[in-house]
Amino acid sequence: MFTAISKRYDLLNRLLSLNRDKYWRKVAVSELHVKNGSLILDLCSGTGDVGIEIAMQDDFDGSIIAGDLSLEMLKIGAMKCQRRGIEKIEFVCADAEDLPFRENLFDGVVIAFGIRNVQDKRRALTEVSRTLHKGGRVVILEFGIPRNKLFKRIYHLYFRKILPAIGRIISGSSTAYSYLPDSVKTFPKREEFAALMKDSGIRDVRYFDLSFGIVTIYVGIK
Repeated sequence: MFTAISKRYDLLNRLLSLNRDKYWRKVAVSELHVKNGSLILDLCSGTGDVGIEIAMQDDFDGSIIAGDLSLEMLKIGAMKCQRRGIEKIEFVCADAEDLPFRENLFDGVVIAFGIRNVQDKRRALTEVSRTLHKGGRVVILEFGIPRNKLFKRIYHLYFRKILPAIGRIISGSSTAYSYLPDSVKTFPKREEFAALMKDSGIRDVRYFDLSFGIVTIYVGIK
């Protein structure tokens, strides 16, 4: 599904989020507390927007691995880096439920809009914990459901009617952006997902909303 929409993926993200996705990613990256020499995993990376956000920070002097199951997404991400002269990101085909990395490798792991699409979330979070070294940070940015009743109605109208229609027209996929609202609806509630992170070996878990609860950022430490 994601391979089918890969060529229009970045454009659709900007349009469908009303360009707020850039801001959301920037906040998520700030929660990583990246230090010089850090090795960061951008998991479920798509075309690498989070990794690029990290790499373009003036004071970043580390390395990034962008991992995703879609080879087409990874190819597009690599081309984006080549055009911008970014050499700090390595693109790797990686299954979130069975990461091809050794234990205690990463200083930080970030997942933006990807954990929702993983079938076995507990297993993926356990893999994240396994590959983080002690004291490493994990930051997860994911769609949520607004708490305000009035805004929730507007949100559901946009998510269920407008967003799938725009996505279908631009991407040419009849299913990809109809899948999105359904996947958000079935995603665990904030406190449930935070508990899942804790059960997977991640401590000091906290979370906060952005943009009236359209997205939630979860932060934890191994």
